[in-house]
Amino acid sequence: MKKAELIERIVDAMIDPWNDCPEDYLDATPIDICGATDLLCQLRADEVSADLENDERLPAEVTPALIMEAYNCIVRSRKHEAWVNRLAQYIADTDQTCLYDNYYGRPEGVPEVIPTDLLYNTYHLKSLPFDCGHPVDAIMLIQIAQNSSEFGINSEYFYYDAQHNALVSVDNPFKEGIYDAREFAEFILSPDGRECLEYLVNDCMTEDDVEDVFRCTSKEVLA
Repeated sequence: MKKAELIERIVDAMIDPWNDCPEDYLDATPIDICGATDLLCQLRADEVSADLENDERLPAEVTPALIMEAYNCIVRSRKHEAWVNRLAQYIADTDQTCLYDNYYGRPEGVPEVIPTDLLYNTYHLKSLPFDCGHPVDAIMLIQIAQNSSEFGINSEYFYYDAQHNALVSVDNPFKEGIYDAREFAEFILSPDGRECLEYLVNDCMTEDDVEDVFRCTSKEVLA
């Protein structure tokens, strides 16, 4: 049996798909070969106590080294998934719109969310903070205003809806589905998001925030 097949059998033996939860791995640590040897013995004992058929048991070729590799891979994968989930919730709860705009290139089709306060600093038509795709004259501006029934000057942000030629208010782009918090969290925890992660952990989050989201220190996160 090939190594990939053996690893797959080990993972199937270790994980109950009905009860597996990424959060359960937040405090898990990698095992060494001694720990893997003990785990393999436990898995073999469980197979005997469950009276499994031979073809349902781990193949004889399974070694402690394979157990260690599979287990540590599971821990890394599930811990990463838990971090993404918790970081996405933090991003939405704390409204990290500025961080998103500064570090993440908006995917095609996602509108640019703009702070409503910028409208107070607009003194002439050429300084409008949103792009309509064409020059805006007084008539066009009136038409936009007439179409903007979902715009409120007291909202935190707004965006230009090209389809309806209107401005739409947004208080939290992540909670209102304009920006994808999980997608942003996945970017932050990827190699491409390293700079953003460093800024977030060092300049935006307190140590309590870091502990709450990642269940470890900022130094451990960045390591």
